[in-house]
Amino acid sequence: MQGSQNFAASLAHYDRAIALKPTLAQAYAYRGMLFVQQGDLPRARADLQRLLQLDARLAPGLQRAIDAGAAGEDRSGVTGQYE
Repeated sequence: MQGSQNFAASLAHYDRAIALKPTLAQAYAYRGMLFVQQGDLPRARADLQRLLQLDARLAPGLQRAIDAGAAGEDRSGVTGQYE
């Protein structure tokens, strides 16, 4: 679960997955969501750009979460975009 108590561990796992397989689109999607939850929109946007290159079908959920975060909306439930 990617709750706030697990942000550091989640980030470490996503980073490791990307290090092992840089073309794993899902890792960018989920890490981007984590960045949105943390309020780190620049890093979320960077992951979105990479995701668009790898598998654009996964990008709309992350894009919606980034848009919501940029609009100042509550980011606590953004992982639901991928559930």
